[in-house]
Amino acid sequence: MNRKQFLLSMGAGMLTLLPDQTTATVGVSSAIPLKDLSVPRKAVIPAALSSFDQEGKIDYDDFRRHISALAAVRGVSAIMVNGGSGLDKSLTRAERRKLLSEAIDVVDGKVPIIAALRESKSISKLAPLAEDAEAEGVQAITIMPPSKKEGYSWKMAKRRFEETCEASSLPVVIYQTRYETEVLVRLASSFPVIGIKEGSKDPATFEKNLRSLRALERNIAVWSTHSTWLLADLAIGADGILSGMGSITADLHVALAEAVERSDLKTARKISDRLFPLTQVFYRPGQNGHIRMMYALKQLGLRKHDFVRPPFQPLDASERGRIDQALVASGLL
Repeated sequence: MNRKQFLLSMGAGMLTLLPDQTTATVGVSSAIPLKDLSVPRKAVIPAALSSFDQEGKIDYDDFRRHISALAAVRGVSAIMVNGGSGLDKSLTRAERRKLLSEAIDVVDGKVPIIAALRESKSISKLAPLAEDAEAEGVQAITIMPPSKKEGYSWKMAKRRFEETCEASSLPVVIYQTRYETEVLVRLASSFPVIGIKEGSKDPATFEKNLRSLRALERNIAVWSTHSTWLLADLAIGADGILSGMGSITADLHVALAEAVERSDLKTARKISDRLFPLTQVFYRPGQNGHIRMMYALKQLGLRKHDFVRPPFQPLDASERGRIDQALVASGLL
């Protein structure tokens, strides 16, 4: 059974996530003015992956096709750009801005674009990236995790967020990995935070963070990025999914979130079973998971290239073979 037949058999093909009372899910059927777009609390948000040609240059045409395909998935609520698990560090400031511009042009007001901001060797501060994101017209920014351990302290995090938010009036998403719950709550209380990309890598910590944020009564979304146990996070109460794996499985992520929303555990388990073989190869130790996903996208005919920029290395034959097997096992290939 192919993925379309599977989704239809689950009864999920024509459903959309239940919108929050204060924000409506943006559909793909009609464009609305950019200024009126907002990221809904109940959301499935794929993190798009950049595309490089054999010379290491960005293939913007390939990237545009990728964005177009994601925006066309019914139930996708927004798309995050420039957040590719370290791969974004190879991008120049001009390239990051160009990718945002291309994504906004492609979606044409159908879904919000979120710009992920992270420092690199050539970009020491987030403020210039925030300025570029606002100038291009994105609907929100994601402040990615700090590169150094001390960056997770309240003092350092506060300064980093202040500098970024002074440069932009955009709503903020926090990519949570290692902030202590108390620091996370203070950040969410002190800045225009609308959502958390929750990646604490521990179910108990996830639940503690979710409950602590709910207690603020600020309508802050908590989106799971724990691709290896999405069902568990959604069952606990996550508002949706924000994940790089969504670049490949956005439709399955939508179907999973919908099934949990309507308390259909049987369907949710079947969808989770389809995702399991993929998570086992994408997130196994070793190679960067998003490089594995780039290869999978190529195998599925969803992009032209799977080339990488140094210091990342291409996949070897054994890696490619495992991914091929997982694509077959999941019913995608």
